[in-house]
Amino acid sequence: MRKLIGFVCVVLAFACNMESDQADANTMDNNADMAAATMVSQDEAVSDATVVEMSKSFQMAYINNNYAEAMKFMCDDFMTTVYNSNGSALMDQTEDQIMSGANNGWTFDEFVMSNHRVERNADNTTMVVTFDTEGSLSFEDGDQNVPYSTRASQVWVDTENGWKLMHSHWSAKKDAAGIPAAE
Repeated sequence: MRKLIGFVCVVLAFACNMESDQADANTMDNNADMAAATMVSQDEAVSDATVVEMSKSFQMAYINNNYAEAMKFMCDDFMTTVYNSNGSALMDQTEDQIMSGANNGWTFDEFVMSNHRVERNADNTTMVVTFDTEGSLSFEDGDQNVPYSTRASQVWVDTENGWKLMHSHWSAKKDAAGIPAAE
């Protein structure tokens, strides 16, 4: 009986040692993965100020119909979409849409973004940026310096190629106007 108990103890000790070696091997792999993820996260980590600058840069490229610049903040893996402040249907931000502009006969005289707030999910892979805009619009064949005032939100996603804009939503503020509706 002692030999049997001794044999079982040796087998268990050997098995536990092998599991421990496998756990160490997995831990090493996991640690290597974690180190890489931590390294990527540190490399990809952005401050709130940087996110605000990305938001402003994208929006200025968008309203200036600069597709090449806007694409720096868009991803080939998913479509960037927008709900504009005129209540129009959901729109894909394609090259044609950005280059032609949603403005059709009007331009921004002034466009100022302010009051940015950045909220991140727990694992820092998604951010929502909210802000206000103020400015004015002028129409080619009509009114000039028409007040413009909206609030907006943008959803940014951490991708293999950095932070990319997935969706934005614009709403006219109470008793204010957003962009004109297309006729």
